[in-house]
Amino acid sequence: MDARTKQGLIGALVVPIGAIIATAFFIITIGEILLALFDSSNAQESLGRWELWFALGLAILVIFGFAAVANRPPSARDPLAKEVVIGERPFFDPPPPPVDVRARTGPRGSVADIDEGYTLYAQSGALATVLGTLEGGTDYGKRFGGFLYAKGLHGASDELWIPYEAVIAVYPETRSAFLAIKGDETEHFGWDKPPENIRRGPNRIQNDL
Repeated sequence: MDARTKQGLIGALVVPIGAIIATAFFIITIGEILLALFDSSNAQESLGRWELWFALGLAILVIFGFAAVANRPPSARDPLAKEVVIGERPFFDPPPPPVDVRARTGPRGSVADIDEGYTLYAQSGALATVLGTLEGGTDYGKRFGGFLYAKGLHGASDELWIPYEAVIAVYPETRSAFLAIKGDETEHFGWDKPPENIRRGPNRIQNDL
């Protein structure tokens, strides 16, 4: 089992199991508190049992606490406001094939040589096929020389807008270009959304490369 599969399995198991353990802990703890507060020797009507009022107040406190968290003003640093990245590739699909060493054949070119049909590679393998190029512009406060409009491979986004500055090597002989990313991190960098100069919707949040 490779490292990527192990990481996926651990993430898929640890989160729900951790949530179950935390929920069970709170339920058992609250139950033990209520049992400790209950005085069986002095039976009273329900309205006179203060441990039940304590349980009601605790439940209301928890409800209002979660409501306050859910209705906080959005913030870029808020972990609850971050977008969840969900890939299109099935979980147990084999990883993309490694980069063919023959893709680095021939003299090096420049970003200006990239045109339709070029294959873009990340460190993990082929990432996308170039469909065209776009002029540069300012995107989320950063100036880029241009963008490669591409179609993702092996489960990557169908549409990608990759800045020229992400390209570290170009080989015109094999029509290949290599990017400064480890794998399918396009959603993390915001490359799955068009740049500001051709987008009509709200600005995206783009992390540093």
